[in-house]
Amino acid sequence: TPVSKADIEYFSGLGVSVVHNEEPLEARYNVDALGKYHGDAQVALFPTTTLQVSDILAYCNQRRIGVVTQGGNSGVCGGATAHRGEVILSLRDMNKVRDMDVISGVLVAESGCVLEDLDNYAQKQGYTVPVDLGARKKCMIGGNVSTNAGGLRYLRYGSMHGSVLGLEVVLPDGQILDSLFTLKKDASGYDIKQLFIGAEGTLGVVTAVAISLAPKPRASQLAVLGLQDFSKIQRAFVLARQYLGEIVSAFEFWEKRCNELTVEYESVDSLLSNSHEFYVLIETRGSCLRHDMEKLDTFLECLQGEKLIDESRVVRDAEDMDRTWLFRSQMAHAHSKSGHMHVYDFSLPSKHQYELLVAVKSHLEQAGLYGKPGLPVSDVTIFGHVGDDNIHLQVIAREFGGVVEETMEPWVYEWVGSHGGSVAAEHGLGSHKGQFLKYSKSPVLIELMKSIKQMLNPNGIMNPGKHVSRA
Repeated sequence: TPVSKADIEYFSGLGVSVVHNEEPLEARYNVDALGKYHGDAQVALFPTTTLQVSDILAYCNQRRIGVVTQGGNSGVCGGATAHRGEVILSLRDMNKVRDMDVISGVLVAESGCVLEDLDNYAQKQGYTVPVDLGARKKCMIGGNVSTNAGGLRYLRYGSMHGSVLGLEVVLPDGQILDSLFTLKKDASGYDIKQLFIGAEGTLGVVTAVAISLAPKPRASQLAVLGLQDFSKIQRAFVLARQYLGEIVSAFEFWEKRCNELTVEYESVDSLLSNSHEFYVLIETRGSCLRHDMEKLDTFLECLQGEKLIDESRVVRDAEDMDRTWLFRSQMAHAHSKSGHMHVYDFSLPSKHQYELLVAVKSHLEQAGLYGKPGLPVSDVTIFGHVGDDNIHLQVIAREFGGVVEETMEPWVYEWVGSHGGSVAAEHGLGSHKGQFLKYSKSPVLIELMKSIKQMLNPNGIMNPGKHVSRA
């Protein structure tokens, strides 16, 4: 239902801040992080309490007004973009830390808390938030939960499904589901909160999160490696788990062209002196630097002994480590500056990860779109998180959509599904990828997800037309 003047008056009467325009709102509400998805929302609401969210949803459910929940709007799949004139429900003003148990390391925070701010708060108490993303300065913890965000240290800390202990959720009819459990063990019935982790706002609005924090590391160090073959990356990862064991917290890789684009478009120096076909960034986090240094030095000696690396650099200075991580975090941004970035986010068995890059390049070359100057596709690259089998594939083109997208899709999703992968590893399904869910989920599972959505959101007001709705 279109939003009327009477609807605006009702929302204002709740004490909610309202932004309204007869034309679509400005880009920060209507355009995704990559500039690919453009929305048409004319109304944005900014509640400050869970009760206000409850009143808003109850009213919208009765009036059949679509609602798109939005946090930092840092997603790249259009999941937080309104496409049908829905109301934007922004949680940016629900940004309080409600409780912090310094003994158990459990934090309860509202969904609008920015991830970096929340981590800074936790670190002052001797802890760290277990999820870390390149968009940490903008993304919010509610959005991290709702997309089941993975990130840079998934290898060490796991997924939101394991870190989240409890949730407060407002259901589409306005009921408040208080499941803000803060204990780590609970075998009393179905773990209902898991339904909302990764649901992308289609089942309700997550308003608060109870999350189990990790101890703040007393010692950290990085190692940057240069290698010439992807199989050597895989062998290095096996050895990292053997030699570094419990202290390894991240194992990132990228290929040569990713490195070149980051240097060129972010105006930064490469992390290594020489050029290599592949690069690896390893982080360790522990409690004793001397102990961790010995383990890392022994590990690097092993890599050199097996002739796996051509160059390495160890980073232990805090500012230098920040600069090193910044290089990795800027990689996607550099790609987007070089052209229109079609980004694909897959989970894929390690034996097929490099095959994906080869297959995509070959597919685009055969279609006459890539391989020579002046063709529609200028670059095809991969980078990702080796420890959790998450590969990011970038296809840089002159424009979004068009012949490049038609050539890539659904072919690339079919390829990933046929090789045992997932069509969405950590970015979510959003407004586009639900139609490809069939390539990595069974018909029975898809129908079960749809039935859950129908049960909780029978009027279809929550993030309509997205996620499993497109499957």
